[in-house]
Amino acid sequence: MLEVAITKCLPDFDLEVNFTLDGGVLALFGPSGAGKTTLLQCIAGLLTPDSGLISLGRQAFYSSEQCVNIPARLRNIGYVFQEYALFPHMTVKQNALYGVKGCKGKDGRYRHSVLDILEMLRITHLQQRYPCELSGGEKQRVALARALMSEPGLLLLDEPLSALDHKTRIQLRRELKQLQRQWQIPFVLVTHSREELRYLGDRVVYLVQGRTCCDVKEELARGGTMCRI
Repeated sequence: MLEVAITKCLPDFDLEVNFTLDGGVLALFGPSGAGKTTLLQCIAGLLTPDSGLISLGRQAFYSSEQCVNIPARLRNIGYVFQEYALFPHMTVKQNALYGVKGCKGKDGRYRHSVLDILEMLRITHLQQRYPCELSGGEKQRVALARALMSEPGLLLLDEPLSALDHKTRIQLRRELKQLQRQWQIPFVLVTHSREELRYLGDRVVYLVQGRTCCDVKEELARGGTMCRI
């Protein structure tokens, strides 16, 4: 279970959120500047809250009460950035393998090889290409491959479909849903799209200026259970 109960003072407002997620996809929805990406960064360990608790299962990533703040590199969290953040001088295979040091099991092997992951995302044939040679949908799959190669316990996605054309978005949102069911780890997804929210979100957190909005239209929750904080 993912548990997040934090506060963080921002220039324009205070971010105050409190939710739990047993599994499935939690969609973070709301206007630009509401604190969605900041919340993801706090969970990932890229930003530090002012107080509260962030934990996954029995491991506390952050606890102001216990003076715990695990570095991002040790949280075993996959993060797919909005711009994918691929290294232009690395091939698809090299990008997928980046940052997986220290993620091997006791036998010195990964549960999934890089070819397993590339095959799962249907980009094995692209493994020797560079990001400049890829389409938007292909770049998104490479970013997912890199996040999954670390075999994370949680996957964070910051508007992963926003830069794609409509046809590719429909295809990849279906693949994201299937991917979550296959890996059986919690996904936290930032989106501005009501269509994506209804399709992907098993639960929804609707943020406005760092807090959840109590007056949420019923249609926002279709396809999932509205999480009101």
